Amino acid sequence: MDKDGAKLQVADSTEEQLLELYLSLSNKDRAERFGDTRHAAQLTGVSVRTIQFWIETGMIRAIAIGNRYRVDLYSVREYLKQHISAR
Repeated sequence: MDKDGAKLQVADSTEEQLLELYLSLSNKDRAERFGDTRHAAQLTGVSVRTIQFWIETGMIRAIAIGNRYRVDLYSVREYLKQHISAR
């Protein structure tokens, strides 16, 4: 699957599909596509708790690996784009 195809399926992907995508990526691509909550918070300038809230409310996509979230950074970008264009 190419990167553009992966970007398009963010909004429609189920948790299982997101996990499949996560597992199918090389380590380099996985690090580019998924980050932990701290990394997502640093990128966006919000708190880790805000990122967790966005995950819990379904505003952004993430999967639980062990007791930590791996945040789909593409979904974060899409969420922020929608909020910027909504203003």
